[in-house]
Amino acid sequence: MRRLILVTGAPRSATTPVGNVLAACKSTVALYEPLGPTGLSWIDTPFPIAGDALGITRDDLQRLVQELASLSFGPLKSQVRVGHEPTLVSRLFGSRTLHSMRLSRFQPWAANVIWKDPHAVLLASDLIELGVAVVVTARRALAHAASYKRLGWHSKAAEVYPRWSARFGPCSICETFLPRNTDHVVSAALLWRMSYLPLVRAGSLNKVRLITSADLEANEKAAYLKLIRDLALTPGRRVDWMLSRTQRGSSADPTSRRVHDWTRSVATVNSYWRQLLTEEDIDTVEQITSDLETRLFDRSRSCQNAG
Repeated sequence: MRRLILVTGAPRSATTPVGNVLAACKSTVALYEPLGPTGLSWIDTPFPIAGDALGITRDDLQRLVQELASLSFGPLKSQVRVGHEPTLVSRLFGSRTLHSMRLSRFQPWAANVIWKDPHAVLLASDLIELGVAVVVTARRALAHAASYKRLGWHSKAAEVYPRWSARFGPCSICETFLPRNTDHVVSAALLWRMSYLPLVRAGSLNKVRLITSADLEANEKAAYLKLIRDLALTPGRRVDWMLSRTQRGSSADPTSRRVHDWTRSVATVNSYWRQLLTEEDIDTVEQITSDLETRLFDRSRSCQNAG
């Protein structure tokens, strides 16, 4: 059976570019967000958690791993996201999820499946136990919150928290700020915390490959090549080409609703929060995330130094 490699993290934490680079390695295929809003129809709970009545049973989690690794997919949800108008591309080709699944079937010889999916972040510890290699991306919490504010997004933190606390235990910080979840910045910071705290509580940080925005800012090419080496993947010409395309964009429009802008540098993407967040926003994000962010980024720094 093919080796399954999950690339996950809080949404807006660079799962897409990291997944793209890994999927460019030799003998790999990519699956784009099979647990997302246009993904597998039999998993209909946002951010599923392993356990009875938590989103996916443990038996079904094993089924999911087997199906993704064998490239055997069931029916998908609607290819038009709720609240979105269908585009010409979606009408003709469906979602990126569907497109990735179709392409994967043209490469049955591939030995590795790169499963890019922030919606799987709360399954990370359980998937490790099932033998899945897990890459976790983490962006500075202030940059993450600014991204939600720029896009006008609200997270599903309030919806997910009852299931989250039933599995991972209550969090007093989350419960303090959940009544303010209608605020873009608060909702982003809550989901950021809920994405990474289970890994710390389960002692799983030393079992994942952690790649942070700080790693990418310091030396993007070196960070990617180390990750590829740690996963025993083989870079080829596509990876060389992608890593040679240094993005030099130095401006970011805080009013833009564009989800991905491949012309901007990593430093730009991770610094425009200074233009967008108020002092109150900054204080709030730090109250929700600072203790956990320190642990994540210190862990990542020690791993990079060891490499």
